[in-house]
Amino acid sequence: MIDERARTAARNNAEWCEAMCRAHGLPGTFGSRAWTNPRRTPPLYPDAGTLSEDATADDVLAAIDRAGGGGCSVKDSFGSLDLSGAGFDVLFEAHPPQAASGYVEVG
Repeated sequence: MIDERARTAARNNAEWCEAMCRAHGLPGTFGSRAWTNPRRTPPLYPDAGTLSEDATADDVLAAIDRAGGGGCSVKDSFGSLDLSGAGFDVLFEAHPPQAASGYVEVG
């Protein structure tokens, strides 16, 4: 079971990403399980982030811009997604208290 603090941290991080994207004229979208941005985000910011441990690959991949080959990234705040089948590699993994993983699209 995921501690509620992890969900709060994931939401807080997504809100920070959203603020930075909006400052660059790139508003994103909050869903129940993920924050996504339909356009490429500023450098060093993810194109999507999970808000819930039950987020699916489709929750993040269906709503982001993957055109242009490579460079797209997803912050899996709970380390529960497998995006390898969609051409993503794990960039880093973190361990408790925050079990996040970062993915970057290769290609």
